[in-house]
Amino acid sequence: MPPTIPPTRPALLALRQFGQAAKRWFSRPSRPRASSADLTGRESSGDLIRRKRLKVTLIAAVLGLMSAAIELPLPAEEWLRAARATYVRDKAPPQDIVLIAIDDETLNAIGKPFPTRSHDAAVFDAVFAAGVTRLGYDRAHADLEDPVDDARFLEALKAHKGKIWLGASPSFSTPWREMAAIQPNPAFRPYTNMALMIGGGDPFGFSVRFPTFADVEGASLPSLSAVLAGYSGKPRWYRPNYAFNPNKIPTLSYLDVLEGRFDPATLKGRAAIIGMTGLEVRDFHIMQGRGKIPGVYFHVIGAHTLREGLPIDLKWYPAMVVTLLALAAQLVLQRRSRNVLWMTAGGLLLAQFALEEMGIGTDVLSGVLALAGASIGLRQIARKYLSAEVDAFTTSALPLEKLQSEQDVYALKIGNLSELSEDWDSSQMGEFIANLIDFIKGPGEAHEVALDKDLLIWLAPRLARGVLEKHADGLAMMLKMAIAHDGYATGSAPALGIDTHYDLALGQRIKKAIQAADEASSKGIRFIINDAAYLEARQHKLEMLRVLEKGLRDRRIGVGYQPKVDLASGRIVGAEALIRWQPDGAHFVNPQELVLTAEAHDMINDLTLIVMDVALKDARRALAVDPGFKLAVNMSAKSLSDTDFLFDMMTLLGRHHFPGRNLTLELTETAKLDDAGIAAQIKALQQRHISLSIDDFGTGQSNLEYLETVPSHELKIDKRFVQGLATSEESKAIVRATIEIAHSLGKVVVAEGVESEAIAAELRTMHCDMGQGYHFAKAIRMEELVEIMRKRLAA
Repeated sequence: MPPTIPPTRPALLALRQFGQAAKRWFSRPSRPRASSADLTGRESSGDLIRRKRLKVTLIAAVLGLMSAAIELPLPAEEWLRAARATYVRDKAPPQDIVLIAIDDETLNAIGKPFPTRSHDAAVFDAVFAAGVTRLGYDRAHADLEDPVDDARFLEALKAHKGKIWLGASPSFSTPWREMAAIQPNPAFRPYTNMALMIGGGDPFGFSVRFPTFADVEGASLPSLSAVLAGYSGKPRWYRPNYAFNPNKIPTLSYLDVLEGRFDPATLKGRAAIIGMTGLEVRDFHIMQGRGKIPGVYFHVIGAHTLREGLPIDLKWYPAMVVTLLALAAQLVLQRRSRNVLWMTAGGLLLAQFALEEMGIGTDVLSGVLALAGASIGLRQIARKYLSAEVDAFTTSALPLEKLQSEQDVYALKIGNLSELSEDWDSSQMGEFIANLIDFIKGPGEAHEVALDKDLLIWLAPRLARGVLEKHADGLAMMLKMAIAHDGYATGSAPALGIDTHYDLALGQRIKKAIQAADEASSKGIRFIINDAAYLEARQHKLEMLRVLEKGLRDRRIGVGYQPKVDLASGRIVGAEALIRWQPDGAHFVNPQELVLTAEAHDMINDLTLIVMDVALKDARRALAVDPGFKLAVNMSAKSLSDTDFLFDMMTLLGRHHFPGRNLTLELTETAKLDDAGIAAQIKALQQRHISLSIDDFGTGQSNLEYLETVPSHELKIDKRFVQGLATSEESKAIVRATIEIAHSLGKVVVAEGVESEAIAAELRTMHCDMGQGYHFAKAIRMEELVEIMRKRLAA
């Protein structure tokens, strides 16, 4: 079912109707439509994008699995786990396990690196007298020391047999060393229990792990945390829950217990553990957000963790399964939006909070990295191959290899698309473009249409030059009629550029088609075919630009002077400076083309100043013959608003000591003037007695409105009216009326294009003031002009 067209947008309906009409108009039943693969011999744009998306997705999945298998993100995973526990899940531990800390105060008081065994025996008696249920000691007591202390220690063990666990650790080896098992001395073993005081950590120190049980010399021993928790489950390694705040673990100083300075109620009915906490002890580990923590605290945190239930570590498997499902969904749905990937990544990260509250750990960063990598890759594909504004391809989605010689490349520029879509939302804009693409696919037999900003690019079967011109003209006309709606002006809306350089790669041909469309749009014509003739003309323009730039750089622009003659007396009263230039001694440059090139590339002021510099220097010789001689220089009326240009012009007048009253600026312009923007500049010219002349009066913007806008001294009638005096009564009426209007306004009238005595005579009868044209002289060198002036003065 076709999409519903918004009733507020008649352009969409019009476009669809014109599309159907165009299909009937341009249909060629004798020629079967070929698929895009048939035309290019290669995959379509849609197939290309699907292949790219599949490739990105597979790479992301494989890299995610590999990073998970080698635990590449493990440091970051552990850091985040610790950060979540410390900053988000922080909680006080239960108060039923007490730490008896061998702190710096204790060691300073006893004057030894460790308490003596007599000290330990006294502490054992004190804590059990206070009601401790079980006691762990984070020390093995593997060697015998002072016999008296050892005997006292043994007696305490016997007195509290079954309630004390001394530390032990299994043997292990590394590539650098081997460590034997550590156990309590054989003299103590019959009267004490043993518990593991070992733990493991990640290479970067962000987390620790403890076993619940492990073998030591053939015997299965519980860990200190398992003893304190009363754990009797399966042997397994686990991560302590860092959410338990070590600063809130009930702690007594070993010295206070030794000397009886404690409340027995703090120990009654509780488990306890003795461990080193002094600064000189090397058993410190980093806890994220809490700094370095003595190792004995981790045994207490581990015990509280076990009491909540043995944590389950699911590793990376669930997260990767979810990741692979999300990647598959993104691939199958073929949606441009990557929200499903980012939502899955966010869901994995958030799920860790809930799972950790339930004692379940999982590693998700490998999955998140895979999802992020896929999303970034898919975004790059979308940015390269799909339009950001609407559902359409970009030119990158088209095959960039050489095309067969059976295709033309089209570029459609919609110059006022932003104006057309000013009140549209994104969906209406998208439907407009989609219908426009459907329209193009019909008459143009296009199967791959790409969107690039305000340009549509497509390929269509090759047509002969004559047929192509007819086809392009008809297509452009129908597009213009279809797009026009709601009172919008459409004079420059659609412009076609077509490339027919069949031996070039598509990338180059697209650029050439776009260049042709841009030029057609700027010139206000329906289409331009970029073929050999167009390329030759374009090369000519580039050569003209090169010549202009060189002339401006070298400041060598040739100037000729066409006399302005007083029609009543025949006397030369002035001359117009015109470009007459042979660069490098070659042919004369077409002055009109040179000026148009300068205007198109914003160099007209530079060109005018160089011409003026040459003309002011030459005209000094004419002033020596006739002090009333007036030099006329052409100037774009828009330059009046450029204060820098006027400053440079005044500088030239001063440099050549040329009086302002002897200079006339002939204003030529095809664009409308902003009279508010030039008032101050005109006033400055008047203060220096510089005259203004309205050139080519009756054409372009040089009309009656200029007479009011520009306070000119002179008016020049365009040569097309003057040359028609001999044959056209209409031209006579126009010229006569112009002279009368100008004279009534106090202006001098100059007729351009006087090419015969008959025309000069007719102008005299109309009381025209001055004439200029081939009848009097072509543009000549200043030396020739001065010589003529001298001869006429002598006569």
